[in-house]
Amino acid sequence: MCKLVLFGFTYMFFIGSNLRAQGYDYILFKKHDPKKDANLNPQVNSKINPDSNMMINPVYNWNINPLHNDEANPTVNKSINPMNNTELNPQVNEVLNPVFMKSLLPANPSWNGLYLFNGSNDIFGYISVATQNVMISFDNSGAWNGYFVRANSSLYNFFNVFGVWTGMFLCFDNSTGYNLFDKTGKWTGMHVK
Repeated sequence: MCKLVLFGFTYMFFIGSNLRAQGYDYILFKKHDPKKDANLNPQVNSKINPDSNMMINPVYNWNINPLHNDEANPTVNKSINPMNNTELNPQVNEVLNPVFMKSLLPANPSWNGLYLFNGSNDIFGYISVATQNVMISFDNSGAWNGYFVRANSSLYNFFNVFGVWTGMFLCFDNSTGYNLFDKTGKWTGMHVK
């Protein structure tokens, strides 16, 4: 009888804590959800849409375009290239590496990061802020797929896991997050909140 009562309390504890954790996760996600908050949705909010706001579009604003701004281009500026600056390279710096720093993993119960959304505002991936200069990127299954390195106050360049610049980059949307651009400077429709 004692074992049955102990089992019952243990079961209720785990079920209760699991429900609390799921509710907490929903509350955290809700603050980032562009489907629930139009202010976070670039398809609705023209201020954060680079197709509507030329100030945040690297095709028109070359200050935020690494192809036209040598200081933001990691092939020219070696200080923002993780192949040359090991402080920015998760393969060398264990503090940035999610294999060693489990708190960076989206599956970690204490994870509190950003979400990468596709053009339909569905979750496409997760972003962990490792330091003020490096954000770790994960796909929607939680697998590490690269990282962003800060080039200036408005731009992060995207590198694959091995430290090779993909040409893609994030630009601050001057409000709530970032927009992701391909290597030609065209907005992918993806955004980070």
